[in-house]
Amino acid sequence: MRGGVTLEGVDRARSVLRLADAQRGNGTYARIISTNGALENAILRNFTVDANRTGQGEFRNDGNGGAVVLGWGGRCENVTIERLNVYDANGQGIMLLGALGNPGRKLRVTDCLVERASYIGIQSSQFDGLVIERNTVSDCVDNGIDIYGNDDAGHSIVSTSHNGLIRANTVRACSIGIFLETVADCQTVDNDITACRAAGIRVNRINGQPRNLKITNNRITGGPIGLAIGGDTGGVTISRNIVRGFTAAGIQFSYNVSYVTVTDNQFTPTKPTVPIVVGDPVQLGRNPEEQLTFITIRGNRVPRGHSPTRMFVNHYRREWQLNAGDFRATLP
Repeated sequence: MRGGVTLEGVDRARSVLRLADAQRGNGTYARIISTNGALENAILRNFTVDANRTGQGEFRNDGNGGAVVLGWGGRCENVTIERLNVYDANGQGIMLLGALGNPGRKLRVTDCLVERASYIGIQSSQFDGLVIERNTVSDCVDNGIDIYGNDDAGHSIVSTSHNGLIRANTVRACSIGIFLETVADCQTVDNDITACRAAGIRVNRINGQPRNLKITNNRITGGPIGLAIGGDTGGVTISRNIVRGFTAAGIQFSYNVSYVTVTDNQFTPTKPTVPIVVGDPVQLGRNPEEQLTFITIRGNRVPRGHSPTRMFVNHYRREWQLNAGDFRATLP
């Protein structure tokens, strides 16, 4: 793919790019549409990419592969992907990249259908200005929608990705529905997430600090955990979400966690003994001396008859400025 180009089909039923059988082997990248370096002022619209993963036999290139991988070795600027179907990717379904110190800008992925990727459905990293909106992502081996902003060399605790909007997407049957990793100034709103195997939404910190994240008006149904938070943050607000049918926790805190506000959500677990909020510092073998700091949990609605001892189950030994209470048993 080259800059200044619009690649457009008649429609997604009649315009199909399909990878033939046995096209990939050791040492190759499983990419159908890709770039060599930066990509600017480009559009992909109105067609289908069938990456035919099963037709490649045992070959896998999950880390570097993908049906649509743009900006590799450079960055994307003013790139739009809309009304694409992407099936059976060997790796990511759709990936838009920036670079450290040179983030991608004016990026849009809208009204796409991504199914059965062997890694992540839609991913973007190192960006400053990203919209992922009205897409449907299902049955991916890893995360459905994944945005990333870490300096992997560990030189900075400042996120390298800013100003993202993930809105009105439908995500089904992935590992994590929406994964927000070391990103800042992002909104996750009005998404519908169902039956994800690990968690509906997860916020995670590596080196860069998640900061100024708003997770609002989402509907999360099924799976073990509604929302999971791991690592110190610079501010995460979780409000007005509806979280139903979870089997382990509505909200799970793990590792050191700070500056999280959980207000005005509705939580309906599968049983009255399932914790609404759980603090689990030793998840994944972490140090039990890690702590919760500056956490506010108030005004959340739960079912009548839910066990009072299972509103907030806290296994942390250390805490500071923890205000967790005011669960309102008002749901039918």
